[in-house]
Amino acid sequence: MAMIGDLWAGVIDNLWFQLSLLIALAMVSSLVFTRLGLPKVVGQIALGIVIGPSVLRIIVVDEGSATGELIPLFAGFGAIVMLFLIGFECDIKEIYTRKNIVIAIGGISLPWVAGFLLAWFMLPDGDPAYDRFFQSIFIGTALVATSVAITAGVLKEMGIIGSGVAKTILGAAVVDDVLGMVVLAITAGVATGEGIDPLGFIWIVTAAVLFVGLGSYFGMRFAVRLIGRVEKIGIARGMKESGFLLALAFAFMYAFISEQIGISAIVGAFIAGTCFSRCEYRRQFMEGIVFLEWIFAPIFFLSLGIIVDISKLSFEMWLFAVGLAAVAMLSKIIGGGLPARLYGMTRSESVSIGLGLAARLEVAMIIALYGWNAGIIGDDVYSAIIIMGVISVLVAPTLLRVVVGRFGNSNDDIEPSVACKRD
Repeated sequence: MAMIGDLWAGVIDNLWFQLSLLIALAMVSSLVFTRLGLPKVVGQIALGIVIGPSVLRIIVVDEGSATGELIPLFAGFGAIVMLFLIGFECDIKEIYTRKNIVIAIGGISLPWVAGFLLAWFMLPDGDPAYDRFFQSIFIGTALVATSVAITAGVLKEMGIIGSGVAKTILGAAVVDDVLGMVVLAITAGVATGEGIDPLGFIWIVTAAVLFVGLGSYFGMRFAVRLIGRVEKIGIARGMKESGFLLALAFAFMYAFISEQIGISAIVGAFIAGTCFSRCEYRRQFMEGIVFLEWIFAPIFFLSLGIIVDISKLSFEMWLFAVGLAAVAMLSKIIGGGLPARLYGMTRSESVSIGLGLAARLEVAMIIALYGWNAGIIGDDVYSAIIIMGVISVLVAPTLLRVVVGRFGNSNDDIEPSVACKRD
């Protein structure tokens, strides 16, 4: 029996077995959840929680192991590919509008304040080594940024990625991510007692704005033209993959630059994708990227559930985490939906935008991990933030699908936009 147990443990810990298991389970969960009328990405995250350390412990991402290094790497690759593909569907000029920026600011301000107030009044007493005020302000910071990858995946699955509502959600979500890093810089400076570094603050804001502006201009005016020329030469010489490979290299380069600036790599991939929205070889490139997305995007969503361990939380912290998730979603719905309503959008559109911005996870995890490493928050608060993110990505996309399904037929603006469908 011991030999069988050791053999089974060796099989379970093998990276290639885990990858094959992840892809097969992702397919099964997608079939089940789409049959139930629910977003398949929600099913993949939920399944990741079940097979991860929280429940069955079939796959545990241990730091230092091959699994601990490669599964997150494959997951990150999947997120970059998915956001690159999403970018192909959106014209950059329709994403970064004044309306989207105002919605993003509203979707940041209210969650930051609401998260702080909830934590200040409801956070259970824990280790006295952690200051209640600093933990509270950091919890508010974790509610700021939207999970762009989750939202984009759901919008794409619903077939409305080219609609006016979807472009507003994506535009505001990307701005959210950029501003979220600015908020983190402010919070970290206050909470660590080091104060706000003016140069660091100016750097993040300036670099992010320049990257979005100059990166988009350079991509559309030079990089995409070069890639198109390479594609023509490749086709003439029987190498149809030439342009596609160069386009993929372009996406990874933008992801790298984005990460070096201090914002999420997926933002860079999305910006790279928007540069191809009017490219003559757009359809050919998308066909190649779709195959990569089919393989690696499910690994990304499953991994979000696998890396969470919700089995060690006290009852009090569970209540706090659930309350935090409720405040996180409501504050985004109001903070993002109200400005949309003021800009003349219908009630159903405004609610859809708020729900589209309500999912948090990967950026919240980054912020929570930073706070934990800096000694600002403890283990229990870190776990509560992660649970908040998990609940939000399970609930918000499902509600978004319900709202769009109920009002979509009577609202032309929620239907796919012709302007973004150039094929």
